[in-house]
Amino acid sequence: MCGICGILSLQTVKQVDRHALEKMTDIMFHRGPDDEGMLLSDNCGLGFRRLSIIDLALGHQPMSNEHGDVWIVFNGEIYNHQDLRKDLEAKGHIYKTRTDTETIIHLYEEEGIDGFKKMNGMFAFAIFDGPRKRLVLARDRMGIKPLHYTVTNNNLIFASEIKSILEHPNVKAGLNEQALEELLTFRYVSGEKTIFKNILNVLPGHFLICENGSINISSFWSLSLPNKFLDIDEKAAVNKLEELLRASVELRLMSDVPLGTFCSGGVDSSLITAYAKLASNSELHTFSVGFHEEDWDETRYAEIVSKSYGTSHHVLRIDGKTYADSLPKLIWYHDIPIYHPCTVLIYHVSRLARKYVAVVLTGEGSDEEFGGYPRFLIPREYARLHKFPKFMRQIFKGLIRQFPNRKLNKFGYFLPCSLEEVVFYNAAYVTPELVNSILSGNGALADLEYRRSVIAEAKINSGNLVEATMFSDLKNYIPSALHPQDKMCMAASIENRVPFMDHNLVEWAIRVPLHLKIRGMKNKYIIKKLGEKMLPHEVIGRQKVGFGVPVAGWLRQKESLGRYLEMFSEPEFQERGYIKVEKVKQLVDEHLSGQFNHCEIIWNLINLELWHRIFIDKSLNPLALSPNHH
Repeated sequence: MCGICGILSLQTVKQVDRHALEKMTDIMFHRGPDDEGMLLSDNCGLGFRRLSIIDLALGHQPMSNEHGDVWIVFNGEIYNHQDLRKDLEAKGHIYKTRTDTETIIHLYEEEGIDGFKKMNGMFAFAIFDGPRKRLVLARDRMGIKPLHYTVTNNNLIFASEIKSILEHPNVKAGLNEQALEELLTFRYVSGEKTIFKNILNVLPGHFLICENGSINISSFWSLSLPNKFLDIDEKAAVNKLEELLRASVELRLMSDVPLGTFCSGGVDSSLITAYAKLASNSELHTFSVGFHEEDWDETRYAEIVSKSYGTSHHVLRIDGKTYADSLPKLIWYHDIPIYHPCTVLIYHVSRLARKYVAVVLTGEGSDEEFGGYPRFLIPREYARLHKFPKFMRQIFKGLIRQFPNRKLNKFGYFLPCSLEEVVFYNAAYVTPELVNSILSGNGALADLEYRRSVIAEAKINSGNLVEATMFSDLKNYIPSALHPQDKMCMAASIENRVPFMDHNLVEWAIRVPLHLKIRGMKNKYIIKKLGEKMLPHEVIGRQKVGFGVPVAGWLRQKESLGRYLEMFSEPEFQERGYIKVEKVKQLVDEHLSGQFNHCEIIWNLINLELWHRIFIDKSLNPLALSPNHH
């Protein structure tokens, strides 16, 4: 796991700015405290920070081929690199190290872009092909590893972290106002765009080629709903799931340093823990995080799993003050507003884990693949209610919205809407109605084109609403769910691996028929069936909590998140121009009085404002607030 960055001058005779490249590299020290490297070659500069995982002595980057004319900086792991290496060595390629980095170079030399399809892993890399004066950027299929870029003043500038790009003197941080509605509604920005103006993501499964001054972007892998689902029974499906998941976990145990798992006590992370322990001959460390508030603390389930499999278990309990103290610093590490409150927990448990291991396996991705979210059931209910005429659904909406329950309120809002809109907004935390009542000026100009294109691809009119919703999550939500995993683990200089995101498992899962994923009101049906074989019954029978955080209560405590509500009364916030200040004051007052629970939108606004002060205004230095930040 590492940090990469670089600059390519689109004027092939112009050298890049060495000082800018040094600053871009240095700011990602946390991503790679073990080593650093730089390359200046013709019109290209590559920068690198390394966290040593494999071939600790000889994995220095940038790395070249045997001729010294094709160079790479690489962040991630290629789990099948040893098999690929055997084929490449048989074809005459000469290796200097044991690293997967070198395999990517030789694979590119042998097969070009087509070779990317052969790699199983998580990756973001840049290859500078000296003879062709060509730069290639590529990102793994599911978007586990981040890769951002911008083009300005005839320079293509890229990095693992946006803050690295912002170190270049030609890049000015600006707010992408057209992303505000999506950010506040869904808590993240989908597709290529980011909350930063003119800074883009390389999409999952895509590559970018810059050659002769022109930039071309294409995909080497894409996910699509199948025309026909698998004809498979329950027993066969559970057995195949076990085979694929076990193989995925075993691949991800490849390491020259100690590793462990994040085990929340939920079925997904518990299965990862079980297979990791069964495949490992050495001690396995497991880590969980909880709260002093008993109603929110779920660590006992992780302890049950640990006892069952004999792991060395470590528990961290976090209080509201510690949580709130770390928020500004973690927004800096995160690059963008923190959309899910559990992101903060990932950082703190990563800090704990780093005392014992350098690599952790996590259970991320199973919910999206196998129908784990209760909200996946909702489109089915809307479809039934659509049998009533629209005017009756409008009446139902009015009645339901009399209740102060925020989930009921959201359900009622969408009753008169089309089924397409129901699927489109299934992952929304806040209704568009509420968001639009807050935004003003350019903030009300939404760009939702990418998100709508994914919904169109899901073929809602002819397909199953639940399948379309799950597909939308795999394409839209998964990259954003993986973003905090990477950024928070890297903030603690630890590598995270995601077995459920193995592309072989994902490609199989999307073809599994819906009745094996959701049966009646039971989510993640075959995952739980597999869990019955592997896990204690207390874990299988528990109610899904989803790594919850007591944000609503902490917002009412000044020593915790409540301290940040004062920002809404300060001139910086009130003069933003894209927020209706009086509406925000109303929401805060209603929340503090206990009349309503507005924790979702208030959380979003706190994070947006802190982000604005850190990155755009540069009026808040979060690391100065926390001198022992690492």
